[in-house]
Amino acid sequence: MSEEKKKREVRKPTFGESIIPILFMAVVLAIGKGLLQWPTEVCLLLSAAFAGIIAVVRLGYNWEMLEKCIVDKIAAVMPPVLIVIFVGFMIATWCFAGTLPMLVYYGMMFISPQFILFIAFVATAILSYVSGASWGAAASIGVALMGVGAGLDVPPAMTAAAVVTGAYFGDKLSPLSDTTNLAAAVTRVPLYDHIKYMLWTTVPSTIITLIFLLFLGFNLDTTGEISSESMVMLSQLDELFKFGILPLIPMAVILLATFLRQPTVPAMLVSSVAALFIGTFYQGLDFQQGLQSTMTGFHVSMLGTDTEALLPSVTELLNRGGLSNNGSFLAFIFCAMGFAGIVTGTGMMDAAMGQLTNRIKSCGMAVLLAEIECIIINLLTGSDGLNKIITTELMMKKFLELRVHPIVLCRSLEDSGTMTGPIIPWSAAGLYMATTLGVPTTEYLPYCVLCFCSLLFGVLYAFTGFKIVRITDEEAHIMAAERGIVLDN
Repeated sequence: MSEEKKKREVRKPTFGESIIPILFMAVVLAIGKGLLQWPTEVCLLLSAAFAGIIAVVRLGYNWEMLEKCIVDKIAAVMPPVLIVIFVGFMIATWCFAGTLPMLVYYGMMFISPQFILFIAFVATAILSYVSGASWGAAASIGVALMGVGAGLDVPPAMTAAAVVTGAYFGDKLSPLSDTTNLAAAVTRVPLYDHIKYMLWTTVPSTIITLIFLLFLGFNLDTTGEISSESMVMLSQLDELFKFGILPLIPMAVILLATFLRQPTVPAMLVSSVAALFIGTFYQGLDFQQGLQSTMTGFHVSMLGTDTEALLPSVTELLNRGGLSNNGSFLAFIFCAMGFAGIVTGTGMMDAAMGQLTNRIKSCGMAVLLAEIECIIINLLTGSDGLNKIITTELMMKKFLELRVHPIVLCRSLEDSGTMTGPIIPWSAAGLYMATTLGVPTTEYLPYCVLCFCSLLFGVLYAFTGFKIVRITDEEAHIMAAERGIVLDN
């Protein structure tokens, strides 16, 4: 049999064939995860299997074709997966060197509980903006702030939300951010025009967020002073580790690499190696145990002290990290990308989303649909970049037909596609933040006011016409021609 005969005839899916797997996943997650408490991985595997059956029975695909779709999707998300894996490697060595305990110690000494959430947002926002790296900001200063918050008895979900939203504020507005540059590139909008235009939704959203964080901080169940238990925690950390300039070197390596836009994984490895030597020669710990911690995580028993005398909060702070502790994360990624690979590789995503654009008659509905599409693509694929590419392909023609400038679509990609990434539990961003900060996405999600406000302001402006850039018929046809689009009007 010739190779041509071995190849199966496949066809494009209809809208009905495309929407059924998406609805099936929504039902399975709602019932299986929401009501029956099934593991999310199982729900995603069932959804992938259902989508695969439709692809084989109805569209003519075979397993080899579907396998390639899944493998391609997994390959696309491997860079962020590698970062998540090496975060565990780095955090273990930071504990070994005394870096993380030192940051927590001085953070608890000088930060008031009422202002910890406000400071967490501002600090991560500044670092993320100047570096363009939300993940780097969360992995460095964000991890330290989580420890400070825990020591001050601040609910971890609140601190995590402040870190996440601060990091994504910077990621959204930074000219160095990959998502910001991608949105401008796919819509062909000048980068700095895009950033300035985003201020109209981002600034009011940020003001509301900061007021909300201050409100939470001043309503915490605390006296405003370090509790007696926290004082014991500080005393134990001071006895366990030697503080000074050297323990700050591993963090300085990460910050320097972030500012210089150097690759994240090599920077983490350099930081970890530096931490191993600092832990060995400055803290006086066993180098062999330090190496072991990179795999199994750091444990207070490596300090050679009476672990039973330590507060649970100290043990919880220090017992963390390690490559082997990311097994569940990898399983989650493979299951999620199984479903995402099938629905995108077989064209189900394009068919399902494309049908929705035909009914749009106003700018308000166009922006609303663009945001919904970004969110759905995030939910189905977990990809921060894919939502911008697909939504632009589906919606650009409609925006031009409505005589709305592409800069409005560009902003919508960020208000929805970028800002919903970290609040979706199975997205690459959501998994990264949950793993790095040690708080499940579903727990910090309710406090991520910035993410929700960005969505709402974008839609509000579109329906009211406030700060919506209109174009003439001539400009619309020129822009369409530049993008290879033929307008129907």
